[in-house]
Amino acid sequence: MRKAISVFLFLLLFLAGFLPFTPCSSQTGGAVLFLSPSAGDYNVGRSFTVSVAVNSGGGTGINAAEGLIKYDSSYLTVSKLSDASSIFKLWTTDPTYSNSAGSISFGGGSPGPYKGSNGTIFTITFSAKKVGATEVKFSSGIVLAADGKGTNIFSGFGNAKFNITEAEKAEEKPKPKPKPKEEDIAPKGLLPPLPDISSETHLEKDIWYQNNNPEFTWKILADLTGVSFLITDIPDSDPGPESDGIIENVVFDEDVADGEQYFHIKYKNKSGWGQIAHRKFLVDATPPKDFDIAYDSNGDPTNPTAKLRFKTEDKASGLDYYKISIDDVGEKINTSEMDKGYYQLRPLAPGRHKAQVVAYDKAGNTASSSIGFIVEPLKSPIITSIPKVINKKEELIIRGTSFYPQVTIKIYIKKEGEDTTEASVKTDDEGNWSYFHKDEFEKGMYEVWAKLIDDRGAQSLDSTKYLLSVVSLSIIDRFGLWIIITLLIIIALLVSYIMYQRKEFNEEKARIMRETAEVKTKLSKIFSALREELEELVQMADKKPGFSEAERKVKEKLEESLDISEEFISKEVTDVEKEIKLPKKKEK
Repeated sequence: MRKAISVFLFLLLFLAGFLPFTPCSSQTGGAVLFLSPSAGDYNVGRSFTVSVAVNSGGGTGINAAEGLIKYDSSYLTVSKLSDASSIFKLWTTDPTYSNSAGSISFGGGSPGPYKGSNGTIFTITFSAKKVGATEVKFSSGIVLAADGKGTNIFSGFGNAKFNITEAEKAEEKPKPKPKPKEEDIAPKGLLPPLPDISSETHLEKDIWYQNNNPEFTWKILADLTGVSFLITDIPDSDPGPESDGIIENVVFDEDVADGEQYFHIKYKNKSGWGQIAHRKFLVDATPPKDFDIAYDSNGDPTNPTAKLRFKTEDKASGLDYYKISIDDVGEKINTSEMDKGYYQLRPLAPGRHKAQVVAYDKAGNTASSSIGFIVEPLKSPIITSIPKVINKKEELIIRGTSFYPQVTIKIYIKKEGEDTTEASVKTDDEGNWSYFHKDEFEKGMYEVWAKLIDDRGAQSLDSTKYLLSVVSLSIIDRFGLWIIITLLIIIALLVSYIMYQRKEFNEEKARIMRETAEVKTKLSKIFSALREELEELVQMADKKPGFSEAERKVKEKLEESLDISEEFISKEVTDVEKEIKLPKKKEK
């Protein structure tokens, strides 16, 4: 929202003809930037308010102003800037101060013109630090007229001089206490009751508040003729016999001094003044004393638990606690933890770090300081042996070395898209180490690296990263047992089948053998019968007369054919017997 408003104001001032910033411009127009009050005497340790204001110089009025104010921070420190009652509602540069530089800058404006001789831009709350005369003055400024052109009508500054004196030792009594009147000493009738005091700005009497402009409220009774009140640092003060009016609340615009203060009030009616009510309240509008941080690594740049040394104090409410942030990670610590004079860092990783310490007093005021420092790394470990490829069930073995004996080596194994697996091993007396990873890996690509951590918590940077490929098991490795069982079953079935076929074959051989023997026997009988028949035919032919030579040759040919046929058929039968491996039977 603030950024959007700033952009809007910039555009508005640009359209109005905003000119480049020109310190102490000599253009006429009568607009003056000034400080109010322009002079004053203040005690050391007290706070006072100065208004930064503008005199428009008449004419069309003004709608924007910028400026830079300088002050001597050895005499004065700024504790607060407030734009609550400002004539400007839009800011290009919020009122900002730097006690170290002794400067206050601002830049703002308003869509509508301002015409007047005392327009408050913002207020400054100073705290007096040491005795002497000091100036608060403008070093540059600019005022723009509300004429639609952005004319610079700045004509001069009104600076201020203040005299800082020693704190008064005597109790200051803001109001004189005249001698009581006779009617006050011996009142007649019923005196008013004790006032019941409440405060929206200081709700609890034993709690410290930054607000040094307290507000108090009480009830007004019908018969009251006066109310008298006073603020002092004395618990039982009397606000005096003079009435401050018949009012029911008061806001103290002048800053109340830091410390334990008391608001005193009493009522008056026609019978006289009643009892005094005293209301304690605690004010601390001053931040703790500025301080610096020292980084103490005890001469070891690799020390991960160095010390931060710092010290400050708060005079009014006292220090409440510290908030220490290391690389934007904050921790709240009690002031008692700083009694030893330093804060011990927790182990830090190598690299550049930033520490910020914010000191809080019991009213919530703060003072802060920061420091940057570097923690140097130890020398990284070296991986000397790691496989490039393993299968899922294979054990991963990593070996390495380092420059440090008896330290912890952190091994990191990461698969893309998954969490990193961590493991730890110790180096031996020579700095060597080995790691055996027995858990199964999933198939894929992995990154493997290592880091070293010693007993103090000091770390090295990561070692070189190596790629590891995990592959699936072969079919034999994955299903070897099942394959063996399956092959045994197949072999058993084949053996059974072969035995069955052999049995069938042997039975068939036996059958063929029997039939062959029968054929052989029958053929032998057939040829014997043919021979006998041929002999009978020949004998019959021999008895006939006229048996020719041709007939005798026919007879010889028949006998020869029978011999050849019997020999051929016997040979074929013998071949069949050989094929079926049957023993050849001897002829009878």
